[in-house]
Amino acid sequence: MTTYGFDRAAPSEIQSWLVERLAEYLPDLGEAVDPHRQLGEYGLDSITVVAFAADVEEQLGIPVDPTAIWDYPTVSELAGYVADELAGRRPQAA
Repeated sequence: MTTYGFDRAAPSEIQSWLVERLAEYLPDLGEAVDPHRQLGEYGLDSITVVAFAADVEEQLGIPVDPTAIWDYPTVSELAGYVADELAGRRPQAA
């Protein structure tokens, strides 16, 4: 499992990373992912949402239920949720 060394006090770093990750799931978007746009407006289907949540979970080493994508419906809100989850975790031993 890969975990990234985000600054837990800097949700903007997490937000930028989430924007990049989401863009990979939307190769035909034709525009930059807006972190304040509703994720549902991007036409994400349930399979993509589950894959995106699993990707975030695997990359960050925190549990991310796919429903979190809908509970925090923008990348900005999701980044805040992820930052809070990361802040609640103890640093992992090397």
